[in-house]
Amino acid sequence: MLNKKICMLGSMAVGKTSLIRRFVSSIFSDDYLSTVGVKISKKSLAVDGRDINMMLWDLEGHDEYGDVNISYLKGASGLLFVVDGTRGHTLSQVLEMREPVFRAAGGGDTPHLFLFNKSDVRAEWQVSDAVLGALEGKGFEIMEVSAKTGQNVEKAFESIARLMLEAGQ
Repeated sequence: MLNKKICMLGSMAVGKTSLIRRFVSSIFSDDYLSTVGVKISKKSLAVDGRDINMMLWDLEGHDEYGDVNISYLKGASGLLFVVDGTRGHTLSQVLEMREPVFRAAGGGDTPHLFLFNKSDVRAEWQVSDAVLGALEGKGFEIMEVSAKTGQNVEKAFESIARLMLEAGQ
C-alpha cells in the first residue's frame, strides 16, 4: 500500500476540516471547529487498481502564507487549496500563498487541486464563472465541492490521488 501525505491549505473557515470529515467519516456539522496547528486524519482509497493510504494534514487556517508552519508542508505528495466560494477574498489569499507553499513542499510540480467549497449555495458565491474560467484557462485544476452535501468530495480526493500517481509522487 502506498502512503501519501496530502496537505489542506486555505484561509480560516473555508471548510478544510469539514471536507476531511465528509470524506473520512461521511459526516457534516454546521458547528465551526477551528483547527489549531495541524490535525492528521487518514483514509485508505483504491484508485486505478492501487491502494493508497491517504494521510490528510488539515493545516490551521491562515489569511497569510507567512503564518503557515512550513515544516508541515515538507514531504507532501499532494496539496489541496480550499476556497470558500461565498468569500471571494479567500481565493486571493490562496493565490498569494501558492508559490511559497510550492517552494516549501518541494516544488511547483507537486500535484495540487483548487477546491471551491460551498457549491450547495452557488447563488451566494462571490467568485464568478468568469474567474473560474480564467483560472482553468491558465491551467489551474479546479473542482466545485460541498462539504455539506458531499457533492464531489469523494471525487476530489480521488482526483488528487490520481494526480499523485501520475506524477510518481
